[in-house]
Amino acid sequence: MAKQVGNAYGTALFEAAREEGRLSAIREESETILSVFSEQPDFLRLLCHPEILLKEKEGLLHEVFGGTADPLITGIIELLLEKERGKDIPKVLEAFVQKALEEEKIGVASVTSPMELSEADKDRIRQKLLDTTDYETMRVTWSVDPGLIGGLVIRLGDRVVDSSLQTKLHKMKNDLLQGA
Repeated sequence: MAKQVGNAYGTALFEAAREEGRLSAIREESETILSVFSEQPDFLRLLCHPEILLKEKEGLLHEVFGGTADPLITGIIELLLEKERGKDIPKVLEAFVQKALEEEKIGVASVTSPMELSEADKDRIRQKLLDTTDYETMRVTWSVDPGLIGGLVIRLGDRVVDSSLQTKLHKMKNDLLQGA
């Protein structure tokens, strides 16, 4: 249910932002607000607290984000608070950001390697991701997992490319056990 709420409200915010021609700006602001909620989880809990009146929650929202937050974003947050769906605010903003990134042709990938990669290797991987997708730019998060032994694990959206030596050895082991 929460995912449906996130998608429905996120889509509404997306359509409104696109219609006003401010998709990129509102996406960037949404990402900032998401980081605030991530870094300060007590703030979201406070906004969701059932004993705090809606007017107080709205006042707190305006106090924290002041006049700097876009009215489209504060409006959707206030609507969610009014409908007692405050806990869904991050899901709504995440759904919106995901739709906006797709519209803007910005890919988001994570790459895990067994050791730290050089900048040249990172650039080659980023370029390969761009060459094999329709994205114009690529955001990549890099992580190291020494347990991979060799190869890479690349996640791009719901796709996973696992060329790690660990996975290949595991598959070989299963093949051998099935043949025994």
